[in-house]
Amino acid sequence: MDHVLVRYLLTSLVAGAVGVLAMELAMWLTTRAGPARHGSMIVALGSLITGSRENAFRAGATLHVIMGIIFALLYVWAMHVFKFTAFPTSVATGLGIGALHGMIISLMLVWVVSDHHPLEEFKGADLAIGLSHFAGHVAYGGAVGVVVGFSSL
Repeated sequence: MDHVLVRYLLTSLVAGAVGVLAMELAMWLTTRAGPARHGSMIVALGSLITGSRENAFRAGATLHVIMGIIFALLYVWAMHVFKFTAFPTSVATGLGIGALHGMIISLMLVWVVSDHHPLEEFKGADLAIGLSHFAGHVAYGGAVGVVVGFSSL
């Protein structure tokens, strides 16, 4: 039992870190390639906490990595419980969970969070920003699924 728990925790830690990198890359690519030029998601997240740009990147990066690992714990747990841990099922499951997660977060961001953001530059997020966050969450889920597929869970 202890061996399974350690593998689960290590897989989740690696999956969370890799997932956050995949998410950042996907969001960077979508905001640079199209109309969704709305600044850094990390700064936007951090400034929700700090209320200003000062230390927003550090706070946002820290929170993003922590939340990435916490969500990886949930994604990996679901894949393990339903026995979707082998390729290509792990990747498909990660993409599906990421798509669901991305829809929820994107809608919340566009409809609620951006209207109450403390910095003017992040207020009024539109559909392009929502789609960028959706793409980021799908990439996160896919990356988590790849890590799980390579793990020995």
